[in-house]
Amino acid sequence: MIGRRGFLLGGGALALALAGLGYRAWDRGVGAGGEGAAYEPWRNWGGGPQDGLLRPLRAAILAANPHDTQPWAFAVGENSIEVFADRSRNLGAFDPFRREMHLGLGAAIENLALAARAYGAKVAVEPTEGRLTLAPGDAPVRAARVVLQAGPAERDDLFSAIPGRHTNRGPYLPDRPVAPDELSRLAGLTTSGDVRVAFATQEAARRDLGALIVEATRAIVDDPVMSADSARWFRGGRRDIAAHRDGVTLDAAGLSPAMTALGKLLPDMGAKTSDAYWLGMTRDIQVPTAPAFGIVFVRDRLDMAGAIAAGRAWQRLHLAATAAGLAAQPLNQPVERADRDEALGRPDAFGRALAEHSAEPGWQATFVFRLGVAQWPAGPSPRRALEEVLRA
Repeated sequence: MIGRRGFLLGGGALALALAGLGYRAWDRGVGAGGEGAAYEPWRNWGGGPQDGLLRPLRAAILAANPHDTQPWAFAVGENSIEVFADRSRNLGAFDPFRREMHLGLGAAIENLALAARAYGAKVAVEPTEGRLTLAPGDAPVRAARVVLQAGPAERDDLFSAIPGRHTNRGPYLPDRPVAPDELSRLAGLTTSGDVRVAFATQEAARRDLGALIVEATRAIVDDPVMSADSARWFRGGRRDIAAHRDGVTLDAAGLSPAMTALGKLLPDMGAKTSDAYWLGMTRDIQVPTAPAFGIVFVRDRLDMAGAIAAGRAWQRLHLAATAAGLAAQPLNQPVERADRDEALGRPDAFGRALAEHSAEPGWQATFVFRLGVAQWPAGPSPRRALEEVLRA
């Protein structure tokens, strides 16, 4: 039999263990996904008339962007807003030409334009012309000028969907295909003279594109430089998120609520373990459960204005999908690997493979994604406060 002293000692140890577990749960934000100052921009995204030209920027900073790097800065003038690429917030070898950075800037510009129209402004977007170059340095550069003039207030479903648009990395329902009419509608919303959107829904096309995505993911995790440049944007516990207010979090990893809680309680994964998890999720969950893949094509993926246009198209498509009850997730690993190979002077096998899915010759893929009905809802990613991204 256990004596009283042994019982008390054992009970004390259990109490300490439970207290330690409780602190760990609090520190890591178990059950607190989407809470705190880092998520306040999602709740206060509408602002008010007193904000003036700052008001549409509250929507702009909620746009899709690579690895939640939020690579933007804004300068507000009398009747215009200049959008800058904050090139210090880059993905390194993951985005050697800063192409994905400009996709994110285009997405922010689309949100800005939708919100400005909703608040009573006519909008003209003047993107900066030029070509993206290898390792351009960290100095900020102007990506576009958005001119605003008084006009009628025009609100639509895309504007209303802004606070509900989140990347969903979890399983989709493969037995819930996206209707062909819906795909045609989404393509019509985003296709222009500068951008083309193609969908892969037939089994053979999805199999080929899915295999290419997995192959590119494996090539990325086998590249130590790309792996390291990705890992530095992962945010672990509550304090890490509060300190940075950016990056990839467990809450946005696509896990079930139970697995999310367990992942927060466990020690942080190293880069190698994290890469293995990412490859497994891509290969075993994200690719096989996707009823539809999509590709955004441009004439030249390293043209700056073309990248801005593609980012605007992706944002419109994702907002429209959100309004229709659909989930979406970038699976852009083949294009990321194509950029890396070009930077290293290697043949562009991934770019050529993606071009085969274009309905017309002469177009280059710049963005790959999946679309479907999600098994679980997606949560928001952290966002920096608007004041942090304003320039004089």
